[in-house]
Amino acid sequence: MAGELTTAGRPDDAAERALGLIEGGARLVLVHGGAGTGKTTFLHALRKHDDRRQVFVAPTGVAALNVGGQTIHSFFGLPPRLVGRDEIRPRPFARRLMRKLDRLVVDEVSMARADLVDAMDLSLRIARGRDEPFGGVQVVLVGDFLQLAPVVPMAEQQILASLGYEGPYAFHARVLAEARMAGVAFTTVHRQSDPVFVRWLDRLRRGEDVEAAVEAINDACVRPHRDGREPVLLAGTNARVDAYNAAGMAQLPAREQGYLGTSAGEFGLDGDRLPVPERLALKVGARVMSVRNDIARRYVNGSTGTVVGLGDAGARVRFDNGIEMEVEAETWERIRYAVDEASERIEAKVVGSYTQLPLVPAWAVTIHKAQGLTLEDVRIDLGSGAFAPGQSYVALSRARSLAGLSLVRPLRPRDIRVDPRVVAFVEDLERG
Repeated sequence: MAGELTTAGRPDDAAERALGLIEGGARLVLVHGGAGTGKTTFLHALRKHDDRRQVFVAPTGVAALNVGGQTIHSFFGLPPRLVGRDEIRPRPFARRLMRKLDRLVVDEVSMARADLVDAMDLSLRIARGRDEPFGGVQVVLVGDFLQLAPVVPMAEQQILASLGYEGPYAFHARVLAEARMAGVAFTTVHRQSDPVFVRWLDRLRRGEDVEAAVEAINDACVRPHRDGREPVLLAGTNARVDAYNAAGMAQLPAREQGYLGTSAGEFGLDGDRLPVPERLALKVGARVMSVRNDIARRYVNGSTGTVVGLGDAGARVRFDNGIEMEVEAETWERIRYAVDEASERIEAKVVGSYTQLPLVPAWAVTIHKAQGLTLEDVRIDLGSGAFAPGQSYVALSRARSLAGLSLVRPLRPRDIRVDPRVVAFVEDLERG
């Protein structure tokens, strides 16, 4: 029927069920699933359904860019800190926007703290003058609580506890206890095809049978990387990644060429790094990774390759898929939602842009920056150990296959950090 939501191109029972709930008017839907289960495809399908006034938000600047929306803090006018309920006073412009809103889509919800979810709820109630969850707006939450968690310093954890929160995760928000939530678990993995690898990853994601899963992955992957392939090394910190990339670049005898990124209007990522450094230094022979999808799909976000030529306007890259082409500058746009006066619809207005080659050095990438990517060849260096729940799982699950995965050092059971509160929540969701 006209306006019907669909995931055309990939039949998936869970995605169809989620879209059916949304189309049927469910007020609060949580779409939850592990790495490579189709959450991004689901978001694309939801974006195409444009007969309602909907906005897309995310907790971080990079996540907001990826989903084509605003950060939560920017959309709701919230400062980047704990905010008291008496401090939440939506500005007139924001109130008008929120009154027009039909649907709010929150991507990477696992990285949003409980108090931030409650701040969204209260902002909408105030703006819309309706004392019901999220002011009566339909809310779609998308993410995986068993991947990277929100960053909550100890002092803020103590404050949250003093405010009565059972924990820092979004599902600890008071509004989610009040609202009736329909949960849909995406469990079919599309990224990996090896059922043994998928099973081991799922055990590590949940913290089940960890010693056996760790031993199995170590037996398969503690080795030099496979011959003839150059892996992307994943590490936990920017310092470690920067050191790897600097060493790789220094070993190349070729002359370095710099490319300067340019910003226009308002383009800030709320403390996140730019998608590509403002000064990008490349050499012939450098390993690089694309951070955008080519419109002709010759490469995608996460495609790796080697620089074979440099010019004033861009770099010639031989991608590992065999395609060789000129890669020139592309533009990232920062948007802000506004109400169009004539149509009374919510529109995304471009308020800033950043233009640069969509390439980054790729001898190494942080685990955090690799979230969401699919990589054919991955080597993992956890250094002194994982320092956040879900970190090891995110790193391992980037690999498409065991053949393309290698480890600098063996995994240790203590590298697999899982919060039992999250496991309990996820298992309850999956039971329906």
